[in-house]
Amino acid sequence: MDERTIETYNKMAGEYDAEVADFWERFPRTFVDAFAENVRKNGKVLDVGSGSGRDALILQKMGFDVVCIDASEAMIRLTTEKGLTSVLADFNSIPFENDSFDGVWAYTSLLHVQKTDVQKPISEIYRVLKGRSILGLGLIEGETEEYRESSGVNLPRYFAYYAKNEVEGILKKAGFDVFYFEAFKPRSKNYLNFLAKKGE
Repeated sequence: MDERTIETYNKMAGEYDAEVADFWERFPRTFVDAFAENVRKNGKVLDVGSGSGRDALILQKMGFDVVCIDASEAMIRLTTEKGLTSVLADFNSIPFENDSFDGVWAYTSLLHVQKTDVQKPISEIYRVLKGRSILGLGLIEGETEEYRESSGVNLPRYFAYYAKNEVEGILKKAGFDVFYFEAFKPRSKNYLNFLAKKGE
């Protein structure tokens, strides 16, 4: 993950938490529900780039055994304080054994990885998933890679934007089969949401 972005999250973890807290209240939660329906009941789920734990708490309430990983020490402190099992880790080297999880949730976290490097965390996710298990991946549509600020987080973060077919190609290369897609537009850009299954 981009070091400058990690530093922004370390400095502004509280502001980020406040900005995103009500995301799934303002926008359809159908993607979260679809992920939950396809992961083994009460299964073990890894939240890659868990941020302040918004999605991990939702998944935990659904009955899943959730483990958070994030590259920001401040975010890990927040998720730990919220009672979530949390591990400081780089997406490129996920510190778990092969076939450890029934599901992996990576929602708008891998967009902080440069496109030239994104295949590595996708391959790591594939490695830690059990056979026929599920990845829930959320990215944002666009063509550029850039540093940008937002109203709630006024320090720069790195964003890589994707086309739908571009993401499908990345997932296929890693061995995933995409079986569900939806998009919605919270602000100026479409959010691209994929469910993909690991092969046997």
